[in-house]
Amino acid sequence: MVKAIQNNRKNNRQFPRTNRWGLPVFFTLITFSLLATACRKAEPSEEPYYPTTPGVHLLLDDGRNAWPVDTWDEHLQVARQAVGEWGFAIGLVRLNDLDPDRWQIFMDHCMTYKLTPILRLATTYDTDHLWWDAPPADADNSYRSTAAQYAAFVASLDWPTNRHYVIIGNEPNHGDEWGGTPDPRAYARFLIDVAGELKNRDQQVVILNAGFDPYAPNTNGLPLENGVSYLDEETFLDQMVDAYPDVFDPVDIWASHSYPIGFSAGPWEQVYQIDRINGAVNPDSVSPPPGIFNRGINGYEWELYKLSTYSVDPLPVLITETGWRHSKSVNTGSLDGGSSYPDSELAAAYLDLALRGNNGRYPELPEDGWTPWLNDTRLVGVVIFALDGDPAEWGHTNLLKLDSSGVVTGTYPAFDILAAIHQNE
Repeated sequence: MVKAIQNNRKNNRQFPRTNRWGLPVFFTLITFSLLATACRKAEPSEEPYYPTTPGVHLLLDDGRNAWPVDTWDEHLQVARQAVGEWGFAIGLVRLNDLDPDRWQIFMDHCMTYKLTPILRLATTYDTDHLWWDAPPADADNSYRSTAAQYAAFVASLDWPTNRHYVIIGNEPNHGDEWGGTPDPRAYARFLIDVAGELKNRDQQVVILNAGFDPYAPNTNGLPLENGVSYLDEETFLDQMVDAYPDVFDPVDIWASHSYPIGFSAGPWEQVYQIDRINGAVNPDSVSPPPGIFNRGINGYEWELYKLSTYSVDPLPVLITETGWRHSKSVNTGSLDGGSSYPDSELAAAYLDLALRGNNGRYPELPEDGWTPWLNDTRLVGVVIFALDGDPAEWGHTNLLKLDSSGVVTGTYPAFDILAAIHQNE
């Protein structure tokens, strides 16, 4: 496999794809199609978003580590193999990196490989405290100045698609995503201000909220050993709505981080659970009806239920992060554990089951207990985290094997599962 990739790089051909047995499956992009695409943007369908579109979350820049721009072409070329024509490709953009020239390169590669870009607007990473800073607020506690920066950047880009998908923030119920301490009122105002300015500047923008972490505990304002405090998702949502009852009006698509339990459990393992420690309570907590779970691959069902208690009309859902960590990594120093995770082959099987269900394909594994993502009409798409992070940190999460300079050297079996869905293209 590595030799095939190296040969492909020398000959500048399409990145080879393998199926789950490691057999190469080649396909080419027709020259005429590329020329035609270069002259026009993709026309979004007037039909509902269903069927579910696959996607990958890229880590060209994760806030701490960034791959050289000259590696981006290969990464997006490979992303196309995983997600198919106009599949989703998420890119993280820092507040201190709102460089239209740099990120137009990302957009141009998405055009070339017929990918639908999603921008995840991030703040800046504090390397001393090891957290993402809260966005800078104005004197009146609004975020209009920061919102104007984001909006000017988004509007300056030439997008390859008519829908301009933008995610505003990330897991703000984590203190390490908001300057050490989560602040529901502040994030609510940030979402309102940024969404409003984006829609003023770009009539084609599609707003997604930050995905929340349903596994985060409520630490009652007290930090854990890492010096960071957390709020459970329900309490965070309740306090957002208490502060701004119409906070979710600007949201067009609900972003969900519906991860398997422990990044490792089979898709049939789902549970409703909220952890409150240090005496934390939530008097507004409401238990969902039986069969609705907040933890597991269909955790978005609980989020939709919770939104309904605020009288929010049903929203389409895009899972912007999910996936299984795996114990086999090309980098033995990977920081995200390893021994408790399934091996890469089992992780790929779990992904396959989550996407398509079982139907007897895995006789030793359950047939039910979850709704397969590709069969769920509520889903716009499902984005796997992550394609290509720095292997020193994301080796057990990546779909790709990479060397220290960002060159692709191979794939993990989960990549091959995604690619197999599109093998007839």
